[in-house]
Amino acid sequence: MEKEVVTTLTKSKGKSFKEFPYKMCPKLKHKLDLLIKTLNKRDVWILLDGDEGSGKTNMAVYLLYYFHCMTGRDFTLDRFYFDSDEMFNWVKDNSNGLICWDEAALGGLSTEWASRSQINLIKFAMTGRKKHHVFILNVPRFNKLKEDLRKDRIHALIHMDLGKKGDNYGHFIYLTRRGIRSLNRTWEKNKTRPYARCSRMGGFFSTINVPFVMNELIDEDAYEKKKDKAISEIGEKGKKENPYKDKLVLFQSKIVQIMKEYNIDKDRLAAIFGIHPRTLYKWSKRGDVDEIAQSPAT
Repeated sequence: MEKEVVTTLTKSKGKSFKEFPYKMCPKLKHKLDLLIKTLNKRDVWILLDGDEGSGKTNMAVYLLYYFHCMTGRDFTLDRFYFDSDEMFNWVKDNSNGLICWDEAALGGLSTEWASRSQINLIKFAMTGRKKHHVFILNVPRFNKLKEDLRKDRIHALIHMDLGKKGDNYGHFIYLTRRGIRSLNRTWEKNKTRPYARCSRMGGFFSTINVPFVMNELIDEDAYEKKKDKAISEIGEKGKKENPYKDKLVLFQSKIVQIMKEYNIDKDRLAAIFGIHPRTLYKWSKRGDVDEIAQSPAT
């Protein structure tokens, strides 16, 4: 594999730096270095999109390893997330992370899950700017990301494109914030995605193929296990128990008790509480109503 040594940026006290051992497009390096220089003031958000198999996850590994070499921040598979709740819990309590949210690996499997995940991202984007994280959001299409994120938070969009013949693995188009705004306007107007036309890097693919680095920099078996676990849990998300279930059932049991003890007509009682008489009948037949009614009130 052809490699070159990339000169590191200014070193910070107490940080361990490495030489970036892979060849990189000079224009891409320049753009990444500009983003790195802003990390002491803000977080950085990079959006990766492209067809399945176009190299998005490999590019995420490649980019995060570059940030690792240039900043001395930890580069670890632990910061590759499929579960937005797990990611949110880590990023809100920590700072200076190198993070990849690899939704693309699960793309389309659960619309509700994806939507809820992006709500978590929006919440953190609004409150976590002082944490100085580097986020790489890995999605199939940029327009699948909620408008609040793709318009206001993304600092760079890298589109992975296999080309017309599908054999240009590792080729990319880099869009700055100005290019992203132009792409968004075009999408909203004609529902097209002219990445190259909106690119500030000349609108062409990179002069190099991004080398396949996943098998060198991360444990692919461990990565696949994390992905399989996330896939198996899709559909379970959002099925949390109602925290007020017991109190709700207790309330229902008291209504049933009142109806029985005072011999109140169920139609009249249902009208008072704005419910259907059949609902009262169902409550009276539920075992958990009787069980909770006999327990001490909380």
